[in-house]
Amino acid sequence: MPLFAERLGAPTCESFLRPARVLNREGSVVTIGVPSEFARNWLLERHPGCLESCLSEVLREPVRVELAIVEPDESLQNAPAPHPLPALEEAPLNRDSGTGTPLNPKYTFENFVVADCNHFAHAAALAVARAPGRNYNPLFIHSKVGLGKTHLMQAIGHMVLQLHPRSQVIYVSAEDFVNHFISAMRDNSMVKFREVFRSADVILVDDIQFIAAIEGPASEEEFFHTFNTLTQTNKQVVIASDCAPRHLQIMNDRLRSRLEMGIVADLRCPDVETRIAILEKKAQSEGTELPREVLEFVAQKIISNIRVLEGALMKLCAHVSLDPSPLSIPQVEEIIADYSTASTERRLSLPEIAQYVADQMRCEVEDMLGAKRSQEIVWPRQVAIYLCRELTDASYAKIGEYFGGRDHTTVLHGYNKVGEMLAKDEKTLWLINDLKAGLRGD
Repeated sequence: MPLFAERLGAPTCESFLRPARVLNREGSVVTIGVPSEFARNWLLERHPGCLESCLSEVLREPVRVELAIVEPDESLQNAPAPHPLPALEEAPLNRDSGTGTPLNPKYTFENFVVADCNHFAHAAALAVARAPGRNYNPLFIHSKVGLGKTHLMQAIGHMVLQLHPRSQVIYVSAEDFVNHFISAMRDNSMVKFREVFRSADVILVDDIQFIAAIEGPASEEEFFHTFNTLTQTNKQVVIASDCAPRHLQIMNDRLRSRLEMGIVADLRCPDVETRIAILEKKAQSEGTELPREVLEFVAQKIISNIRVLEGALMKLCAHVSLDPSPLSIPQVEEIIADYSTASTERRLSLPEIAQYVADQMRCEVEDMLGAKRSQEIVWPRQVAIYLCRELTDASYAKIGEYFGGRDHTTVLHGYNKVGEMLAKDEKTLWLINDLKAGLRGD
């Protein structure tokens, strides 16, 4: 039961789920027998909804879980219709007839830590997952290596399959797409190749920057026609890359233009608070408790790459499992020495952002920084505050000081207001997308 172990942690899985059995299934209700009231309360209080989400993924349809206590003397083995909890391997998650890569069960929206550095990309991905092919098509996600592009893409795939179990979802790297294309040409099976890729309901293509580097114009052209077929039939396309569309080293200008016609969302290096939150969530999922000062130290040492951050944490967890004695900071420093980074990312200044927003939204910077409270000024001010928090390292207090000496609460309200609008208003999503792209020169 690898999926359950990953979501609930190995100790919980071994103690409470290993002896559990599926007692009955009626429609969408699955009854699971657990060995004690303590086990039942533990699962309900510590992991509410986790069993339902796991079983829904495995069974490929939404289910509701009820927990029944089967006393030891009744024996779970004698309960009616016992079945062990299914393993993930029994149910591949993407419907691609062997094409593409199975979705990683860890990469869900529930496991994604949302913060200023990825709020926009997360909101766009969630909107796509809830209504694929309707609004943001294509969705283009870009960032440096290890900041969560693949996690968000696969989270979309998981949610689509949860909400629409019969959907055909293909997650594939650009390299694998090209390799399938080459094999199809060699085997004279292009009809089958096109049938598979062009009949998908959702296609998630990772590392698109390699599409030209592998084979050249032929693979670009094939992907261009696949892309057109899918978008013209309202099928969802999600692309991930290490750079914005206009910076892709591709020869097909039509393809570059198509990639820019949807939403372009970026992910930035997380700040230290976000890195600590990521470490806490990962440690919890591994069933390992680490002191706050250890997590803070690791977060300060590893700056630019979430994948490296998680790798360092896994090494610490492995060390703790072998030697449970308390870790000292010098020990931690030695353990994660190979993972430590010191990269930085250029940030825009507050005046640059305020001036750009004022120019684009047709108001005066002096009015945004002043006391005026008309809607024509308040909304651009809130947008500028949101972008200042998103694109700089400035605290709410520092942003408030720049915007006319406003207090922390006022700045936070402005930031949250834009965040709320992003989640429900398409025009706001497009506005922030365009402003960020202009500011960053994408």
